[in-house]
This record gives sequence, structure tokens and C-alpha cells, in this order.
Amino acid sequence: MAWNGSGGAADAPRSGERRRAAGNGRGSAPNPARRRFAAFRGAIAALAVVLGAGLAWWLVSRPASTEPAPGPAHGKTAAVPKPVAPKPAKAGTPNARAKAEKAAKPEPPPFQKRPGAMQLPDGRVLTFRPPKEGEFRIVHSHGSTYKCDHLGNWEDVTPKPVFDNSFEEALVGMATTGNFIPGMLLGLDEKEAIRMLTKPVVVNEGDSEDVVAKKEAVAQAKEAILDYMKDGATLDEFVMEMRRQAVKEKFIRGTALKEIVASLKEGRAQDAADMRDAANRMLEKEDLPALKIPAHIENAIEESK
Repeated sequence: MAWNGSGGAADAPRSGERRRAAGNGRGSAPNPARRRFAAFRGAIAALAVVLGAGLAWWLVSRPASTEPAPGPAHGKTAAVPKPVAPKPAKAGTPNARAKAEKAAKPEPPPFQKRPGAMQLPDGRVLTFRPPKEGEFRIVHSHGSTYKCDHLGNWEDVTPKPVFDNSFEEALVGMATTGNFIPGMLLGLDEKEAIRMLTKPVVVNEGDSEDVVAKKEAVAQAKEAILDYMKDGATLDEFVMEMRRQAVKEKFIRGTALKEIVASLKEGRAQDAADMRDAANRMLEKEDLPALKIPAHIENAIEESK
């Protein structure tokens, strides 16, 4: 064997070459073990492909599960819900128009003129006991007065207001009766009140005696109020003073009449006469009208003297 200059054999093969040469020399004949291993590995790969494809097809095409839901724990039987009967459907509520049509009352027949009945201009019908032939009946309704005969004919005889404003109309009751004090006289504006108090009361040529008497009473009441207010008093103070006098007058008249009747029942006519005279003196002192006694009581006093 020859050596080269590096001290190695020139023709000696390298270690890798020796392994390949030795292997080639040994592997020139087929190796059964290697062939069986290669075949087994290929079969395993093919089986894996087949199993994967089959699993995918089964997952896609399998039907929905029909297994019952798991029951309650500990072997308890689930309660079966009771059937619920359906509620009957409510009848439809009619609309407002249907209600109005159902509630609408039939129109009354046209009014026929007859005794004991009258139809007012606003359509209302008044019924009353008809008067005798040749007589009339006075019917009052809502501030109006009607004169009706026995045939059903009627006439509006409502008295016209004496005054053209509410202030003077309110003074009529106070001026004529003395014990009716209207509340509307309270709280009025002082300037407006003075203007109405100084407004003259006009008596017309065609006024009846009753109307003239009311106008004169109102004129006197205006003068009395203005005289009361001249020292600085107000209209409200005058009205309150009139109310106090009205209460006092009512007490005097009521007490006196009660004592007079009681004395007559006990046969003490003189005591009844004395009570009457004493009451009139008290009323005169207050500038109030004398006591009005019913005629039958006055006659009993005079007859027992």
C-alpha cells in the first residue's frame, strides 16, 4: 500500500465510501424486513384516510338525536304539567260611535197643543193643572212667568227688570224689605260703588205704582249709604252694619211674636198686648218698621181686652 505525502494511503477509500461499498455489497439482494415495514406503513396511512373520510360523512349525514331528555336526579319522576283550559275570547268592545247609536233615544213626537201643557221656545214642555174655562193660570219656570188659559194658549208675562244694572237690582231687596242684604255688595271697587251710588234714579212716565215705589226706595237707600260714607266709612262697613241690624231685627220680631202667641194660649191677652207694644217701641228706636202680626192674632188680642 502506498502513502502520499500527508502520511496516508493514497488509494485508501474514505469511511463513508467504505460504508456505502460495504452496504452495496450486502444490499445487492432484496431485504424482506424492509419491504414488510414499508407495506405496513402504507396500509396504516390508507386506513387513516378511509377512517377520516367515513367519520366526516357520518357527522354530516347523521339524523337529529331522538333520545329523551335526562330525567330529574335521584330517580325522581318529573311532574307532568296540567293542561290549561284556553280562556274564552272576550267579545269585541263596540266603538264610541256604536255606543252613541245604541244609547240614542228616539226623538219625541211633535208637540200637540193641549190644555195643561205648553212648549217653550227652547223646546221644553211644561205641564200643569189646566185652569177652568174663562180663567188663567200663572206658571213660573227658570225665571220666566207665563199666563196660560184652559185651551193651552199662553203668554209670556215676565216682569221686565226695574233697573238696568245689577248694583241697583241688589239694592231693591235691602231697600224694600230691610232684612235682605245681598252679598254681591261686598268687595266692590270703591270708585265704582260711588259712581253707582251717585247715579240718579229715573222714574219714567209709564212706570207702574209698584215700579215707582221700588225706584223711590232705591233712591233713599243710595242717600243713606252716601251719608254713612261721608265720614270715611266704606261700602263694606255699611253692608256689615246693615247685616247686624237685620239679625237684631229678626231676633226682636221673632221673640216678640213667640211671646205674644204663648200669652194668648194661656189666656193672658193683656200680656200679649204689652209685649206687642214693647216690641214696636224697640223697633221704632232702631228706625225699623213696626211689628207685623197676623190678623187672627191681632183680633184675638183686641177681643180679649
